[in-house]
Amino acid sequence: MSLQLLAILTAAGGMGMLALTHNAAAEYFMFSALIAVMLVSYATSRLSTRALRLRRETTSRVFENEPLSVHLDLVNRGRFPRFLLDLNDSLPEFVESDGERDFVVPSLWPGERVSLTYTARALKRGVYQWNPLQISASDPFGIFPRFVPFDAPGEAIVYPRPIELRGGLARSGIEARAQSSGERARGSESGLDFYGIRDYQPGDDLRRIHWPATARHGKLTVIEFDRGASENIAVVLDTSEGSEFGSGLDTSLEVGVRAAASLAHWSLRSEGVASLAAAFPEGPQWVSVDQLHREHEILELLARVQADADMPTSALLSWAASHLTPEASIVVITARPDDALPAAIASLVRSLVSVSALLLYAPSFDPRAPDVSALADEIRAAGARSVLLRRDGDLAGALADVIARD
Repeated sequence: MSLQLLAILTAAGGMGMLALTHNAAAEYFMFSALIAVMLVSYATSRLSTRALRLRRETTSRVFENEPLSVHLDLVNRGRFPRFLLDLNDSLPEFVESDGERDFVVPSLWPGERVSLTYTARALKRGVYQWNPLQISASDPFGIFPRFVPFDAPGEAIVYPRPIELRGGLARSGIEARAQSSGERARGSESGLDFYGIRDYQPGDDLRRIHWPATARHGKLTVIEFDRGASENIAVVLDTSEGSEFGSGLDTSLEVGVRAAASLAHWSLRSEGVASLAAAFPEGPQWVSVDQLHREHEILELLARVQADADMPTSALLSWAASHLTPEASIVVITARPDDALPAAIASLVRSLVSVSALLLYAPSFDPRAPDVSALADEIRAAGARSVLLRRDGDLAGALADVIARD
């Protein structure tokens, strides 16, 4: 019961007692007026949200910890004004607001529209669906506040942020100048073989422009260089059910996703072809890109992966081998033992495919998780490189070991 309602009920009761004891017309009138105010206020509060239309828009794609904008558009489609509207937007898990997200609209007249904006940031990659927004609507006197949920869909896709790998990994002459988000400049091609020319694409280094061909064709043309096989990387990410250990922001799956994004980013920065294989409940998916401005295709898939597939790592590896880019190196990322994985790796090694494994030490994420140390030894015995990474370990250093040349 609101304070206003309590005050009016007390006043109406007092006026009613006076009217009965004194039989005075004025007291009867005041008593009736107070009762009428309550009835009208109640009816107004019940109708106050029916004519409201709410639309929510969010920044569609950002990286972890980058600001994303949430825009609320509220309009009164009814024939009567609405008063004392209180909007409170609830955020999904792992999303924090940078400022106030509780808004008060004193009045909203027929046909009037109000736009409200706040910023938030997602601490973890993923696909976020916003919860229904709560609107507290009331009558002009604030006697009968009413909380009504409004289902205004909003979705934000948050990419994992790649980390920059240590220098000296790429082919000599590749310049590491790009940032970890947005469109990045291409690296220098010193030491690469000339392949041909092609049309300019956003993100190409302007130093690669072939001016004679540009003048001849009337459009920007750049020099294309042959890609080195050692920079072609295919990441096989374990997303099978039960393969994620730990909780919060740094689970084994989140570290694996960050590692996959970093390997793909390094490959594209090094003029290689980056590929990713991951399993989903509906089946495995494969993405392969050869230009840095298409990196978002891999990041989009990584934003959506969850540990909910029924395909073990060994089966995913065998499936990915049929999609493999010629002379690409495979990097397997997993945190759970798979008895069939060493045999699957050995089969690829016998076929002269370069295979490495980044094994996430699951007990460092969850003490009850299985140990993959024995699996690391079996993978080495199968002829592949194997690197063990703990939760608090150096991810960049581990990835440097994974892709290091012998």
